[in-house]
Amino acid sequence: MVLKFMAALFITYSHMGILFPQYGGLVTGGAIGDGLFFFCSGFTLFLGRKDGFINWYKRRINRIYPTIIMWAFLSATILGWEWNITDLITTPKYWFIPCIMIYYMIFFLIRTYLFKYLNIVFGIACLIVIASSFWLLDFNKSVMYAAVPFMRIYYFLFMMLGAMAAIKKYKEQSAFKAGSYVVLSLIVYYILMGIYKIEPYFCRFQVVSLLPLLTAIYWMYRFCGTPAVNRILEYRVGGKFIYFISALTLEIYMVQYAIFTDKLNGIFPFNILIIYIIIFIAAYLLKCASHLFSQIFGNEPFDRKGIYQV
Repeated sequence: MVLKFMAALFITYSHMGILFPQYGGLVTGGAIGDGLFFFCSGFTLFLGRKDGFINWYKRRINRIYPTIIMWAFLSATILGWEWNITDLITTPKYWFIPCIMIYYMIFFLIRTYLFKYLNIVFGIACLIVIASSFWLLDFNKSVMYAAVPFMRIYYFLFMMLGAMAAIKKYKEQSAFKAGSYVVLSLIVYYILMGIYKIEPYFCRFQVVSLLPLLTAIYWMYRFCGTPAVNRILEYRVGGKFIYFISALTLEIYMVQYAIFTDKLNGIFPFNILIIYIIIFIAAYLLKCASHLFSQIFGNEPFDRKGIYQV
């Protein structure tokens, strides 16, 4: 829950360049947020109930595509965005959706037939990622965390990491120690990315940055499982807010591009907070709309209260 909450904040912040263009260098964290999102997906997939592929995959479709359909309808009606039937399936505006739908298929096979060999699968995936970087990256200028095809391959490692974490028991860790490892890993990650951006020659080695990033995501997971963080979740207001945002991760990602604007830049940095609030409200409304769509076209009896639940 906390990890998905953090993912929503990081991903949204990384797209906020228009809100404070004079500080463009501070707009970062997208790779961290995406890593957290895919980690959580892998984690929950290996904790969910087992079923045949058709029913299992159908649940994934029912979770994602009502939101996509309703957002296509609302954005086309209100904002004038153009969608066609192909866009609903491939969602070119949102690269991660077709990516994760393919990951789901692969993960079903792994969970069904290779459950005892996750470490080996992870190792093979690492080799595939390293090998594919040589033909998917332009080593003279490509940054692998930008909008490049390579993104659709290496985030599989984060899903695998989440799957392995889901089935392994860990000793309780102190928040200070886990948090220190997170900070140290992120410092190494940003140093490496800084080197790759400053000196194009080193771009050919940037795949190495996945190691500290994976380490940071792992220790974020361990940090969120500490008693200190669990105590925060026990607070009624704080816990409910974190749960509310974590349940809207997909919707937040969908609506944010329509809400970013530079019209409030005169009140920086308060414009950042205001935009976050507007995005959260819009995401909740989209969630309600997707629930309504699911109930209208589903077989279950109509549940009015269910429309407003996150």
